[in-house]
Amino acid sequence: MKNVLEVEGLRVEYRGRSIVDGVGFSLKPGESLGLAGESGCGKTTTALALMKLLPDGLSQKGSIELTPEGAEEPIRIGKRTEAGMQVVRWRHISLVFQGAMNSLDPVKKIDLQIDEVIRLHEKGCSSKEVKERIADLLTTVGLTPKLGSRYPHQLSGGQRQRVMIALALACRPSVVIADEPTTALDVVMQAQVLELLEQLRRDLGLAMILISHDLAVLVETCDRIAVMYAGRIVETGTIEDVFTNPQHPYTKRLLDSLPVIGGTRGLAPPIPGGPPDPGNPPEGCAFGPRCPYATERCLTVPELREVGSGHAAACHFSPWSSWPEVEAAGLGVRK
Repeated sequence: MKNVLEVEGLRVEYRGRSIVDGVGFSLKPGESLGLAGESGCGKTTTALALMKLLPDGLSQKGSIELTPEGAEEPIRIGKRTEAGMQVVRWRHISLVFQGAMNSLDPVKKIDLQIDEVIRLHEKGCSSKEVKERIADLLTTVGLTPKLGSRYPHQLSGGQRQRVMIALALACRPSVVIADEPTTALDVVMQAQVLELLEQLRRDLGLAMILISHDLAVLVETCDRIAVMYAGRIVETGTIEDVFTNPQHPYTKRLLDSLPVIGGTRGLAPPIPGGPPDPGNPPEGCAFGPRCPYATERCLTVPELREVGSGHAAACHFSPWSSWPEVEAAGLGVRK
């Protein structure tokens, strides 16, 4: 099966400093990929780069090829002008932005906002067809069509998030990117939104990229996962491989923070410090200053390499057959 999206060597720079550094992955039709990591690791920047929506001052390099269903030749996003990208966005690849209230136009009714998207990309649609499409979209995401006559502030947080999903589906794209779609929602509404996304992926055959710092969210909704740290992918593989056999210390510490039903009560040990400043990265492995297993060898940058079939990690000591206690291993955090 041909990949619908292929990304190779994606790099985003600001004043010569890399914010996203050499990111690469592929996506098949109907497949769901999770991008995980702490805030500031480059997840949202990667998503914006895929659609060439980066703010002024940021530049991007690398290959991004999008092959929608039925297309003979891929769309090379990196070579598209802004005018060319306006044809691609929402028609072939769309984005559910983080924070629906900040993304929706507060002075336009919901149906007018969806109407604008459809008319911009499908100019041959009649008013009747557009109206019917809007009603179908709102019904698809679990809303009644009459809510289309309301303004964003008249909807609940969960309803606004569903409107954002309807907007992303308005032109039947091949790839949908959902950036923290459950932000600021209560746990009940989070579950409903995630269930909706999974159902839409199955029913419509969408390829989806789900961005989240919550690994529990990704394990329920994704086929594969890519863990990002300091703008790079440090581990990637199937959900089962990464969650049952993590091969990077960062992934291991993230997984340790997840509560286990029936497990030991208590807080997991924290990861010291925070993600590095892209403008002043550490020498060698970016996770080295926070890693309990770091040694002199970590002063060189590890490459992302296979540690199993379809499973890769960027750690000098992978594959790990077990995870020793820090004291027993005689290792410590690099100063």
